[in-house]
Amino acid sequence: MLAAAALAASTPRLADAPKPAVIDKIKDHFVPAPLDRQHIEGLLGQRMRVNLEGRLLHVDERALLDGFENRPGDQPWIGEHAGKFLDAASKTWAYTGDPGLKTILDRMTHNLIAMQLPDGYLGTYSDLLRWTSWDVWVHKYDLIGLLSYYQTSGYTPALDACRKIGDLLVKTFGKAPGQRDIIDAGTHMGMAATSVLEPMCLLYRYTGDERYLDFARYLVRAYDQPNGPKIIRSLAATGSVYQTADGKAYEMMSNLVGLIELYRLTGDPSYLQPAQIAWKDIVAKRLYLTGTTSAGERFREDFDLPGEEASDVGEGCATVTWLQLNWQLLRLTGEPQYADQLERTIYNQLLGAQDPHNGNICYFTPLVGRKHPGPGINCCVSSEPRGIAMIPQIAWGSRDGGLAVLLYAPGDAVIPVRGGLPVKISTATTYPHQGGVTITLQPPGPAKFPVFLRVPAWCESYTAEVRGNQITGKAGQFLRLDRTWRPGDAIDIDMDLSVRVTPGGAAYPNYVALERGPQVLALEASMNSGLPYPHRATLRTLDPARIQLSNAWSELPADWAGTQAWTVDGIAGGKPLPLVLVPFADAVNYRVWLARPDRIEVGPVALTAFGSESWSRYGSEPGSICDERSDTYRTTFEGKPAKQDWYAVEMERPATIARIIYRHGRVFDNGGWFDTSAGKPVIQIKRAKHGPWEQIGVLESYPDLVSAQVPRLHDGDPFTFKLARPVQAVAIRIVGKPARSFSSCAELGAYPQ
Repeated sequence: MLAAAALAASTPRLADAPKPAVIDKIKDHFVPAPLDRQHIEGLLGQRMRVNLEGRLLHVDERALLDGFENRPGDQPWIGEHAGKFLDAASKTWAYTGDPGLKTILDRMTHNLIAMQLPDGYLGTYSDLLRWTSWDVWVHKYDLIGLLSYYQTSGYTPALDACRKIGDLLVKTFGKAPGQRDIIDAGTHMGMAATSVLEPMCLLYRYTGDERYLDFARYLVRAYDQPNGPKIIRSLAATGSVYQTADGKAYEMMSNLVGLIELYRLTGDPSYLQPAQIAWKDIVAKRLYLTGTTSAGERFREDFDLPGEEASDVGEGCATVTWLQLNWQLLRLTGEPQYADQLERTIYNQLLGAQDPHNGNICYFTPLVGRKHPGPGINCCVSSEPRGIAMIPQIAWGSRDGGLAVLLYAPGDAVIPVRGGLPVKISTATTYPHQGGVTITLQPPGPAKFPVFLRVPAWCESYTAEVRGNQITGKAGQFLRLDRTWRPGDAIDIDMDLSVRVTPGGAAYPNYVALERGPQVLALEASMNSGLPYPHRATLRTLDPARIQLSNAWSELPADWAGTQAWTVDGIAGGKPLPLVLVPFADAVNYRVWLARPDRIEVGPVALTAFGSESWSRYGSEPGSICDERSDTYRTTFEGKPAKQDWYAVEMERPATIARIIYRHGRVFDNGGWFDTSAGKPVIQIKRAKHGPWEQIGVLESYPDLVSAQVPRLHDGDPFTFKLARPVQAVAIRIVGKPARSFSSCAELGAYPQ
């Protein structure tokens, strides 16, 4: 693969790739370096190799196509996976030239096209259920995957199949008599169906067929139907993605990506504005430190960013779509703030969701807890490889007639500048381990053009030296070096990678996180085995100038070889104790948020702290019930009543418990407490991991409450159950009748005495 990549950097492989049939009305300010003219090494290169060798070359082709071959498929959205694979694999093949991947790509494409019906239908639904649920969504990914393959291979049957899909969609949906309503054809207030906007714009770009552009405009008009998501109108009025449609992050951002493509084609600013409004809102109020958004797959209220495993943080699909949204805005504007967000997401949440050993993928990736990467087929396992395949499109390219470096990865590329002049750029660095970078330029001869160097927003000191002249860059801006460049000219860059202390904000007011360069650091449990109660570990100081990170790589166990690790002075159990931190992208069982030294918790620690949580109903509030915080809570609200609710916490191993404390979450007008008219909540235990639940008593300390009257409970009120004699248990559970339509729980903890 490395040989193929090196060859690709010198010899264009995609010279005969098809050209668009339509010229965009809005020109991009940033154009990525050609995929087949670059090679990236270092951390990013290694993770892309894992994506290829661990995931893409071993994908289960039969499973990806089974929904088409045996309609209907196992999942309503089973058909999306083939298109997502084709997109990720096409970009990866364009970058690597890997022949094995090309063989799989060709076979998958041919087999998928063969399953298209004569009328153009390429979904996984039976005839009676066509165009319900996720059917249009599946066709969206058919289009994305086949168009991506066409763009890299020039295989015209792929474009022909896309035309048939486009023709069928145009014929099926619209306002004419006999046509269907696109909003009724998809979930999440129609956003799943209308997100076909992006590939319909691409189809118009490569065919010039005006019907596809008209259909794209129809999709946007459909937003404002009484049953529609009103994406543009709502964002303009509220400025909030949380208050738009049903807040479903993945589907909403997918529509925003499509709107940007439509803006490129038409030049109508009304299509760009909602994406810019949403971007500002997400960055200001709904973005996690690691560069993702959403909890429970939805945008949350302002600054509500729960980070526990139980909160289903950063759905992989939302992470990748956030990446795509920033990439679209970067290309369109060339502005550095979008590149800053791309770097944050790539080095943290994107790589953090990938197992660096085998390419398995996490569906959710918390800031506190364990990662659970896996193979198989689900939406995020299919989406994340698409995000990783985008890295070469982000690293470097041309900007406003010059050459732009965005990600400081070691490697080389050939980038066209003014007049199409091919300039080879080579980068030598160990970034993000160290902040030194040497960039060598090889134009064909002396040539004048600007070089744009992105100065990261987090960087306090940035200097670039060219032929003895030193220039200082400003954080969050491009440093422009405009001069006549000669073959072999070098730019020596020095970036400050000092540690930064980041407050936990409204979601974690008593905690901080450490960042170094583009990376968020995490307290890894396996490297801190002697640390009692990691959630109470603190830093010795919050002054960044006094925090020293010491290299701990030589002390790593064999299975962590190649991982960065740092030691920092901390306090645990009231005593000084070094804490070992690793990049979030490499962490497995970890904490990003560390307790503030001036707000150390006191009192006994629950045996169940940060155990495995479960609930009778997922609910609307995704807080943890075993994070030793009474200000975070869970509800079972799902818009309908239930006869019984329960909350449970399981420990890693059995322990002796003598006392159980349930903390009430919060009272709402329509529920949030237990109705005791037929009996108070009961306490149950499980003695073995796979054993039955066993009732050990009733929570008599819980007050007499009924559904008819809203009680005067305070948030986090504790109610204790004392066992007559201690018992060995591996899990505890509280079971009760929800008042009105739901109950709530802030904490459920077991104690040894």
